Amino acid sequence: MSVARLTPAQAADHLGISVQAVYVLNSRPQNGFPEPERIGRTPTWLPSELDAWRAKHPAKRPRQRPQRRIEATRPRSGTAFHDLAAHIAFVTLHRRALLTAEMLRLAERSLREAARAAGAEVEGFAGAPDHIRAMVRYPAGLSASDLARKLRTASERTLRQSGVSQVWAPSYFVASVGADPSGWIDEYMQEQEQVVNS
Repeated sequence: MSVARLTPAQAADHLGISVQAVYVLNSRPQNGFPEPERIGRTPTWLPSELDAWRAKHPAKRPRQRPQRRIEATRPRSGTAFHDLAAHIAFVTLHRRALLTAEMLRLAERSLREAARAAGAEVEGFAGAPDHIRAMVRYPAGLSASDLARKLRTASERTLRQSGVSQVWAPSYFVASVGADPSGWIDEYMQEQEQVVNS
C-alpha cells in the first residue's frame, strides 16, 4: 500500500506553517527541506520526509491561527472588509423651495429603500425646502457615482408621485466621509442658484 503524498497546502497544515512558507522552504536548498516529487507541476512530499525535517528543525514558536478582524456592524464583501462612506447632496432644479415636510419624509424613505436595495445604508439624512443631504455607507463593489444616481432616481420617482414634474438638478454632490464637506456642499448649492443662459 502506497502512502499518500502531500500537496503544498497539506504539507503546510502537516507542519503547522503557511503555504507560502512551504514554497519558500522548497526554493532554498541550503535549509535541508526534502526534495519534492512533482506530479505535473505540483510538488508533493511524503509525511515521513516532512516529519524527519521537522524533527531537525523544530518550530520557533507555537503556531497561531491568524485572527480575523470582525466588525459585527459592517457587511463582509467577499474576503475584504470595507468601510466606505460618502456625503451625498441633491438640490432642487434652480434651487426652488418646493420640498415640504411630507416630501422630505418621502425622499428619506425612498433613499433608505434604494440604498438598502443596493447593499448600502443611509446613516444620516437632513433636508431643507431646496435640497437634501445624506451620509451613506456603501459596499466596495458599488461606485459612489452609481450610488448617487440610484438614490437620485429613486427619490425623484417617489417625489414625482406627489405631483412635482422635475425635482432635482441634473448634477449632484458626492464626497468621501474622510473629508469635511460642509463648505464644499454650500459652494455646490450656491453654484446651483446661478442661472445658466442657454
